[in-house]
Amino acid sequence: MSLRIRLNILITTLLIILFLCSSFYTISHARNSVHSEVESSTQLALQLIQAVSASLLSDSDEQRQFKFLRKLTELDTIRHIRIEIRSPTDVLIPAEDNILFLESDAPRWFINLVKPPATEIRRWLYTPVTSPIDILIKPDPLDEIHESWVETRNILIFLSIFIILVNALIYVAIGLYLSPIEKILDGLSSIKKGNYKLKLPHFRLPELEKISQQFNHMTQVLLETKARNQLLTKRSLEIQEEERRNLSQELHDELGQTITAIKAVAVSISNKTTLEKRYINSSVKTIIEYSDHIYQVAKNMMHRLRPSVLDEFGLVKALQNMIDEWNDNQDDIFCDFTFLDVPTDLSESLKINIYRITQESLTNSLKHSNASKVTVTIKKNRLNNTERINLKIEDNGIGIDKDKIIPGFGLLGMKERVEMNDGVFEFESSIGNGVKINIFVPIKS
Repeated sequence: MSLRIRLNILITTLLIILFLCSSFYTISHARNSVHSEVESSTQLALQLIQAVSASLLSDSDEQRQFKFLRKLTELDTIRHIRIEIRSPTDVLIPAEDNILFLESDAPRWFINLVKPPATEIRRWLYTPVTSPIDILIKPDPLDEIHESWVETRNILIFLSIFIILVNALIYVAIGLYLSPIEKILDGLSSIKKGNYKLKLPHFRLPELEKISQQFNHMTQVLLETKARNQLLTKRSLEIQEEERRNLSQELHDELGQTITAIKAVAVSISNKTTLEKRYINSSVKTIIEYSDHIYQVAKNMMHRLRPSVLDEFGLVKALQNMIDEWNDNQDDIFCDFTFLDVPTDLSESLKINIYRITQESLTNSLKHSNASKVTVTIKKNRLNNTERINLKIEDNGIGIDKDKIIPGFGLLGMKERVEMNDGVFEFESSIGNGVKINIFVPIKS
């Protein structure tokens, strides 16, 4: 069931409850009004009859007494009550309420809800000129019920029309205001299919406008991330092919030629019919030199692929060796290395990534910074009961404008390595203030 239908059902339910409460209040008010009006009319008629009869019937003037009785007989029906005058010989036939209320245009259910209880008041008059007279006063709420019904009907009709119009208006309004949700859902479906170029339009509702802005920001971030990942993938493939080409060339130039030379020495030995000790010693020395060269080339290749000291002596020793070799090969720039309380049981992924980040940072400083000093600091700290490795790399070079920086493959690669270990990568730089890289990586047990 759609949100629009659910909201309309909820609002309709509330309006129906409002209608029922209003109907109950209106009918209760009508019932109280009918009861009060009929009771007051009955009491007023009784008091008037008692007052007039007390003053007139005590008078001995027969003409005035007959006039009073004639007036009573003319009070056949007045508003809200019925007055009947009977002689003692008359048979009292009670009138049925059903027959009485048939004359009303109010519905039967309304009459049953508001009509007063069936009551009657009888008074006997004794006069000197006539026999005793029975005066019967009965409530007649027909007129008051009719008036209450007209008033109640108008109120209920107004409420019904109001509820119908409000419900229709709310249904249309909800449809108009929720129509952008379809566009949002279509946008999410497009993102699911990998279309990150979709942009949502501006919406009139502030809440939906915020969703639109956040959605567009999300698609922009996804699009940039996708482009960045494509560049990283492309660069990774290029680096992989470059490494393969270098290894292939090194194997061909170094190992291939050296092995060929060893083979030539061996063939020359086998072609000799007589071998002199001096010649044999010279050939053996040549083979040993070539073998040492092959070993050194293989060792350098293995070190390029993965430094063995990282596995043998740990991260700190590997960084020390790398920085010492780097300092030995540089004349105009020096790297100062400091470490404090670095665990020896770091994960393999964390060790190799910190090593490669430091290696990439030193390469960048050498190529772009024009710095005279680089500082590398690695230590363990704690934040919110979580132990972290903090790697800080700074140089005193020319720096770059952080607002205009276009991340190169080196920065992207470093950031990816840090995020791969659930860490935080911070980069700060400005013109004339060098470059500062601050990395925090949690230590996982």
